[in-house]
Amino acid sequence: MCGVAGLINLGTGAGSPEAEEKLVRRMLDVQAYRGPDDSGIQRVGNAVLGSLRLAIIDLSPAGHMPMSDQTGRFWIAYNGEVFNFAAIRDELAQLGHTFRSKSDTEVILHAWMQWGRECMHRFVGMFVFAIADSQTGEVVLVRDRYGIKPLYYTREGDTILFASEIKALLEVMRNRRVDQQSLSEWMLYRSVDSHTPQTLLENIHSVLPGHLLRVDSNGARPERWYSALDFVSKTEYDKWRAMDPASIRSDFDATLNDAVRLRLISDVPVGTLLSGGLDSSLVTAIAARYTDKLTAFHVSIEGHPNLDERQYAESLTNRLKIPFIPLALNGKNFRGALARCVWLSDLPLSYANTIGYHLICQVARERGVIVLLSGEGADELFGGYSWNYRRKLRLLRLQKWLKMIPPKLYDIAALFVYSNAGLPVSVRAFRQALPSAVDFLDRHARLDWIDECTEAYDFVADPIERAVLGSMTADLSDFLTPLLRRLDRASMGASEECRVPLLDHRLVHKAINLPLDYKVGARADKWVLKQVAAQYIPDRLIGRKKAGFPLPVAEYMRPLINMELFRDGFCQERLGLSLRALRRMLDSGNERTFGFFGLATLEIWGRLHIRREPLAQVEQLIEKLGHGAN
Repeated sequence: MCGVAGLINLGTGAGSPEAEEKLVRRMLDVQAYRGPDDSGIQRVGNAVLGSLRLAIIDLSPAGHMPMSDQTGRFWIAYNGEVFNFAAIRDELAQLGHTFRSKSDTEVILHAWMQWGRECMHRFVGMFVFAIADSQTGEVVLVRDRYGIKPLYYTREGDTILFASEIKALLEVMRNRRVDQQSLSEWMLYRSVDSHTPQTLLENIHSVLPGHLLRVDSNGARPERWYSALDFVSKTEYDKWRAMDPASIRSDFDATLNDAVRLRLISDVPVGTLLSGGLDSSLVTAIAARYTDKLTAFHVSIEGHPNLDERQYAESLTNRLKIPFIPLALNGKNFRGALARCVWLSDLPLSYANTIGYHLICQVARERGVIVLLSGEGADELFGGYSWNYRRKLRLLRLQKWLKMIPPKLYDIAALFVYSNAGLPVSVRAFRQALPSAVDFLDRHARLDWIDECTEAYDFVADPIERAVLGSMTADLSDFLTPLLRRLDRASMGASEECRVPLLDHRLVHKAINLPLDYKVGARADKWVLKQVAAQYIPDRLIGRKKAGFPLPVAEYMRPLINMELFRDGFCQERLGLSLRALRRMLDSGNERTFGFFGLATLEIWGRLHIRREPLAQVEQLIEKLGHGAN
């Protein structure tokens, strides 16, 4: 697990070697926490590859990067883990390849040499890599199927710059400007770069999940190498529908076990992020079957027993007889880590619990546990968001009845709802105002993607089931994107690797073809996952209501509902928000916690990444505002 950075000179000749290598070094230094064990820079023709290493597999110097093949033609800088590398290495050895290390890095390099871009379909894991061909001058940047690992790039004149994190690019770019279109979308969705390469910064682009970027003297050309929709299959759907429930449970059980087992491969200690909910409990219980050196880490919400899941997490670790390490989260340590987490994220925070994830990853690092397993991805695959998928199911079923409501009564109901939410109702035809505004601000990429996903299930006879299955598959590259960004930045910011077995593509391909009743519908939400879990964890952990890592955000953020956080700051100076508008927003901060949290982290982000205020300075401002608060 590492960080990457580099440049490709598109001009007729390479630039100054010293200047270019110094520039890549600056990008590496900004994100040094991604790889504290080793670093390297290598010039390959008109390209310079840089790598940071968090040593996980083959801790010896043989794992140093950038790494080349024996001939020196191909070079790789790599971030991630390919968990089935041993099997691929054996296959490559039979084809005549020889290896100098025991690392998965070398296996990826030789797989590319043997099979080209088709090699990625063989990989089970999460990865970003850059491969430079010194003979052709081509550099290829590759990102994994679901975007578990990040990769960004920009063009400055005749130079393409790339890095694992946006802040590394900002370090060497001449201009820092907010992309206003992306800012509008972030205000709507709290997420950008899910469907389009644009980010919150002008001229900084994301290599999208399942895509690669080919760079040569002709420029940069993106290509899609993977889409989950390519694996939506009538044959598979019909197969699952014909199977009995016990056989389905057994199949998913075996696949999940193999996914977890592979993700325990490591030459350093491994633990789990255990919330006490279904997903993390199941991953922890299965992991405990394959290793007797597992530690569970948990975030406990201090002073809020109604939100605290510690009793459930601790009861499981007692049952499994594994160490349990809790962190007590409170307002003080939450605010103390807030600015750093915004800085790490490169975006205003979408989720307040990012801070909890980062703090518990720091605890794991201090305890010497370098690899963590997470239960991320289960809700999107198996229907865990009742407020989303089950609600959509119910609304679709009610739709024909809603159409029977007289227009005047419908308008009265809508007026009440809009007004109560603080939305504009004084405009003519107020009911059409918000949808039109969303259409205007959105690039339509999200709506187009949902339509495309729904159409992929055209073989499903029931239009309601088709719509919900499409929505769930769409969320694999929409709703899941900020969750995976949260996981990467929170963990790597503490020099921790976090693995997500439930996003093993073999499991994903089965889940997206599973009939809806096994996920949401006649059976319970996440039915198939709960059936698997029944073999490993107590019923009381399976049947209880999903919590979702909630925090008392209103309490934690209350000391920051203060004009001093915004005075002469980013929102006022760069976005043009008046003091009157800011005061109005602050006055509603206690009632609209999520909105205020977004506004506050936008202000912090702008101060750090656009105005270039030192992190320590912003931390001091937050500490001053929170002085004396719990």
